[in-house]
Amino acid sequence: MPPPQRILLIGGATGIGAATTISLITQSNALVFMMDKFIDYSPDGPLGALTSYPNRMYGHEGDVTVAADREKAVELCVREDILGGIDTVVYCAGVLGPIERVESLDIEGTKYAFEVNVFGPMAMAQLTLPYLKAARQTNPLNYGYGKMISLSSACDQTVTYHSWSSYCSSKAALTRFISCLAHEEPGISVQGVYPKLTRTSMIDGLVGDKALYDGIMAKHEIEKFKIWDRMGDEMVEPPEWCGEAVAKLALGLSLDPGGRRHPGRCKELDRKLIPLRPSKLKHEDR
Repeated sequence: MPPPQRILLIGGATGIGAATTISLITQSNALVFMMDKFIDYSPDGPLGALTSYPNRMYGHEGDVTVAADREKAVELCVREDILGGIDTVVYCAGVLGPIERVESLDIEGTKYAFEVNVFGPMAMAQLTLPYLKAARQTNPLNYGYGKMISLSSACDQTVTYHSWSSYCSSKAALTRFISCLAHEEPGISVQGVYPKLTRTSMIDGLVGDKALYDGIMAKHEIEKFKIWDRMGDEMVEPPEWCGEAVAKLALGLSLDPGGRRHPGRCKELDRKLIPLRPSKLKHEDR
């Protein structure tokens, strides 16, 4: 039996990241090194499902915006007594705010959004490229090896809301980076995932009874989010749907076009678009 796939996952403690971590571990024999600012290991926490899978995930608390933390994560990940290398990188970290109109936009907060949403995946790619190239060379027939997956957003191009300039512009920059990385590094696989509205802590204040953005976002936009919330999973997806799809991409498994829980669409090697759910899964190999 071949050795387990070694996956470095950034931002895997909550939301789609946690769903991806759980799916990777429960549906494969992969070993996961997961870094996040705070990791809740309690049975009732986001990663509670992993209590039945000991010794499969190495959790490391660190800040992806801090160079020393990024370097430490990679250093630990490749240690022989931990994972011993990196075959695949999944970048799930992301922030939504600041949600503010341009006239009063917190520029420092916007810089932080770019640090997490753009410069984080850039830096992790830079640090892990040698390992990804080596993984692809030693496992050329396994499509999960030598791969970097980054979670962008459906807001990267055409979806816009009042006061979302920080988020939309940072995700647009990330999407362009994904395509540029794929163009520069044909020896590895590069994929972008573009989730639609997902029920995570990122949308607190946009759905439910909270009204954090009255007078900041347009009234019809706020009402639209409330309607979507009432419509349920078809409009506000559970994080498990995207997490399962991301895990399959990381493991090199195919996405079933008829599968109910696979968000978006995936551009495969033959360049044909396969319609899935309303979110997007775009393959950027060149």
